[in-house]
Amino acid sequence: MAGRVSRRHMLKLGAAALGGVLAGCTPEVVKETVVVRQTVEVEKEVEKIVEKEVTTVVEKEVEKVVEKVVTATPVVREVTVKFMIWGGDAEKRAWQARYDMFREKHPEIRVATTYPPGNYQEKLTAMIASGTAPDVFVPQHLRLDVPRGILLPLDAYMEADTDFNMDDFIPGTLDRGKYQGVQYAIPGGLGPQVIFWNVDFFKEAGLESPNELHEKGQWTPEKFLEYALKLNKKEGDIYTRFAYLFYGLDHMEFLYQMGSPTFDHPNYTKCLFDDKTREIWQWTADLINVHHISPLPEEVGAFGSWAGFRDGKYAMYISGPWNQARLTTMQWQWDVAWPFQTSDGAPCVQAGLGGTSVYSLTKLPWESYLWAANNESAEGQAVWAGLGFDIPSRQSLIEKYNSGEMFTDQKAKPPSVDVWYKAAAVAKPQFNGWVLPQTWTVFQTAWGTVKSGEKTAAEAMDDQFIKDMNATLSGV
Repeated sequence: MAGRVSRRHMLKLGAAALGGVLAGCTPEVVKETVVVRQTVEVEKEVEKIVEKEVTTVVEKEVEKVVEKVVTATPVVREVTVKFMIWGGDAEKRAWQARYDMFREKHPEIRVATTYPPGNYQEKLTAMIASGTAPDVFVPQHLRLDVPRGILLPLDAYMEADTDFNMDDFIPGTLDRGKYQGVQYAIPGGLGPQVIFWNVDFFKEAGLESPNELHEKGQWTPEKFLEYALKLNKKEGDIYTRFAYLFYGLDHMEFLYQMGSPTFDHPNYTKCLFDDKTREIWQWTADLINVHHISPLPEEVGAFGSWAGFRDGKYAMYISGPWNQARLTTMQWQWDVAWPFQTSDGAPCVQAGLGGTSVYSLTKLPWESYLWAANNESAEGQAVWAGLGFDIPSRQSLIEKYNSGEMFTDQKAKPPSVDVWYKAAAVAKPQFNGWVLPQTWTVFQTAWGTVKSGEKTAAEAMDDQFIKDMNATLSGV
């Protein structure tokens, strides 16, 4: 069975001992040699009495104790681990596939999964405050949650679990789940951010593949904008297709791709934004407000989010591998490509600090750990990646992923599937997983005024903005 535990680790984890020694008594007749003392009279004339030892063999019935070593058969006690995660229909199918695999190895453990509506983090925070937190969840922020004492240290559990091969992780991957050197979360896949693009729309506009441009060193911000203007489509004064979808935290991806300084990694105690950062913010906002290659706020509702790309309303957008599973029904041919790059830029990796964690007050620590570990085992990652979500962080799975062998639905595999690992090899982790939430609020608020056209980047990212950022980073 998976997760065998040595006796030393059982004691460390507080596990109960298995088995026992039972003793039974069985009568048995045996022969025994005894020494009997008899008094014999000799030399009567002097009436001297001496004692002489005489050896006699006698038979008697004795009770012989026979030890019987009996190994107790463990009683299977079914328990239920509570797990909370976000996701839509595609994610739910993937989690169910992981659960089916888990039940084959651990039929004694059930997992009750909750997909809360609305804001996941707000729901989790409320549950922790009310004492109803799930056993396993994705924490909001290790830098906040560890000092609060709500996360269980996992090092001893991972060491005890002989089936969880830590050496199989791509070097450095597990560090994303550590805080001050202690493992509090098990990170998942790599999740680099790349460009999803509609191959048919590019051919229709007579445009070259972004990947071919990348190989020639020509996939630059200038070329991206040139292509985007050609991919926009209008009927009269009405846009029927936009070249690009601002999806998630695109402005942050552009900061990485265009080589902007961010924070003093790895401490994240000082903001390093400068004039170059302001230029990138302004360039990004101009894509919407000046060049109009992406919808204005009042137009977004008619075009939607990622589903708009699937439905042909966008020609490109930037996202991670989890969106592959959502495009299997797309009627146009699609592919993935390198994000545009400058000489000093690099793609961005979605995965920041964190992963799957176990609640410190759970009554089922070992079982909860097994569920968390199962999801990021080689088998668990293969299930997830095979359905089109994320790329595995397990070295043993890279070849199968790149060859396409791992995909259970070939429609989820892009033609340029090898781009994922190439991009991940040079990508940098997003800083939103490392900076404090209050810092992120200041950052997002300022960016919102630039994106909407309310302020210029220079106005929004002024000296007070930098002071506010640094104040939140220092905990003031």
